[in-house]
Amino acid sequence: MHTLQQMESGYVGAVTVTGLVIVFVALLLLIIAVALMNKIFDIIEEQKKAETEAAAPAKAPVEEAPAPVREMPVIEQSTEDDTEVIAVIAAAVAHIAAESGKELKVRSIRQTSGRRASRGSWAAAAVSDSMRSVS
Repeated sequence: MHTLQQMESGYVGAVTVTGLVIVFVALLLLIIAVALMNKIFDIIEEQKKAETEAAAPAKAPVEEAPAPVREMPVIEQSTEDDTEVIAVIAAAVAHIAAESGKELKVRSIRQTSGRRASRGSWAAAAVSDSMRSVS
């Protein structure tokens, strides 16, 4: 007669082996399903490429009209003295000098060009904001 312990160990072994077999069969079926889906999608993609290649020559090339040329506005440089601008700048410097207690002089005033002149709106707003905090 078999003892209870021998029957239990055989039962446990059978359940373990059955579980492993089921897991590996399920994994094998998943691998096969994924491989089939991959092939199906490849076939569909090839058909779409063939359809687009067949349809592409059927279209006649469309000539685009050239974009209209916009004339840039001409900005005229003032030939007169900018004494008013210089006076305002000198007054601002004098005001800052009076507040700080230092002696400041305006040595030259020149127009900036290039990178500073082409600031974006955010940079111009930042400069304006920082200048407001000075006065």
